[in-house]
Amino acid sequence: MRIVLDVQGGDRPPAELIAGGIAAIREYGVEVIFAGERAMIERELARYRESRCSLIDAPEVVRMDEPPIEAVRKKKNSSLVQGIRAVRKGEAEAFVSPANTGAVMAAALFNLGRLHEIDRPGIGVLVPTLDGRKTLLIDVGANAECAPEHLLEFGVMGTIYMKELMGVANPRVGLLNIGEEPQKGDQQALKAFAYLQQELPNFAGNVEPNRLVEGGFDVVVCDGFTGNICLKAYEGAATVTVRYLKRYIDQSLLAKIGLPFLWPALRRLRREISAVQYGGAPLLGVRGVVIIAHGNSNAEAIKNAIRVAKEAVEHDLIGKIERGVHESLVHLGLAVGGGTR
Repeated sequence: MRIVLDVQGGDRPPAELIAGGIAAIREYGVEVIFAGERAMIERELARYRESRCSLIDAPEVVRMDEPPIEAVRKKKNSSLVQGIRAVRKGEAEAFVSPANTGAVMAAALFNLGRLHEIDRPGIGVLVPTLDGRKTLLIDVGANAECAPEHLLEFGVMGTIYMKELMGVANPRVGLLNIGEEPQKGDQQALKAFAYLQQELPNFAGNVEPNRLVEGGFDVVVCDGFTGNICLKAYEGAATVTVRYLKRYIDQSLLAKIGLPFLWPALRRLRREISAVQYGGAPLLGVRGVVIIAHGNSNAEAIKNAIRVAKEAVEHDLIGKIERGVHESLVHLGLAVGGGTR
């Protein structure tokens, strides 16, 4: 299996991302195609003597602060654009990048296109919950505004993702809102609730942001603006929790004495709430496996993002989403081809 890794778009040095790609090769048995400036990649790869890799010479870089659409159109020789084109041409089965999220989405739409009957692709992130399971939050950044029909698509795609990749037999879908009651929220939220309740058989009601991590829902849908704020607030709270624990341990002699006994639990806590473990977020709804890693991804996070890509390919996630969305929307009388949307 061939997976393209964009090594030039993230916040960390390319050497860090290449190290993650090499680790994925050795742990998961995939072939990684490194996309970036040739001389730099060759210099780094010489340190590893790994044969199960190749490269795409792509010297241009799409920066985090660039307008996504403009950057994708102008920088045709960027690692981001060339990497996604490799997937389109069948030279690779998946693409992984920690680059500008908007640019990754724009490049995927321009070069791969949307799945039939999907109006808006969405980015899904797995959030750990207190019941030991994970909840897929979608969308977390692809679409600032969403109509109820788009949230329905997210719900259907999220359901298929949780069934196929996470083994959840009957995923429960919730709508992110300011309260659990059906009458809570603005007019857009009220419309979305009524629509999802009517059209999505596995819709289970509203979910408050503070209840998201408690579990009980397998998929939670929202617009990308709200989802991105929610995700960043969660990441910030997780970081603060770990720092507070460290501070209070440093201030307490008894805590320091007991630290050797607490350390395994604390280390597990830090790992559970860290984005590193989950690696990357799939861009669901495009014609290809595209995994968006966190901009600050380190080598371990990149390795895990490649794992997510590998699993998506092995489970034929794109094909199953396309078939599943078609079957679901036809059953509901909402398929694009039927002219009812």
